[in-house]
Amino acid sequence: MNDSDSGRKRILDSAAFILRTKGLGAARLSEIAQGAGMLAPSIYHHFKSKDEVVEQVMLAGIYNNTRHIVAKVEVLGPDTPPAERLRAAIVAHVEFLLSGDDFSSAVARVFDDLPGEMKQRVLAAYATFDNYWRDLLVAASPAGKDAQATVARKFLIAMLDSCPTWYRAGRLGPTQIANQAADIFLNGFL
Repeated sequence: MNDSDSGRKRILDSAAFILRTKGLGAARLSEIAQGAGMLAPSIYHHFKSKDEVVEQVMLAGIYNNTRHIVAKVEVLGPDTPPAERLRAAIVAHVEFLLSGDDFSSAVARVFDDLPGEMKQRVLAAYATFDNYWRDLLVAASPAGKDAQATVARKFLIAMLDSCPTWYRAGRLGPTQIANQAADIFLNGFL
């Protein structure tokens, strides 16, 4: 990794942490730079604006989370029953969100606060994630219930994405919480 790539990574790591912990409105370029071990003007060597930094954090969070979920589901193979594949996706998503990954947690925390044009670009990148979940839900849906899969997907993702806002390490770990969420959803949905 060259110095420029290292600087970009440090900036994005710092921004993801700040966005996750403080939200978009409280994220300051000077604080992002400080977390990256540089002065604020140095950020402009790597990015055009704070908005570009935020957008890159959102895209990385979506990409990393999607890649993790797909890997956990696809390793099961295509002959695995659809409900088991859906359960694996639910567990993978919650485990990833609660793994401490600042990027995915930042997406869940600040997406609604993104400016309109940026939100549209992020939504375009989100399509792969959303379509994967749609396909899992449609495959697991009882016959004739495909229309419900859209509403179910929206509620499911919102439910799962809320985990980082309330989860505290303690009696239940991420896997146990994920399996409880899967039980609630699958038993009610299917």
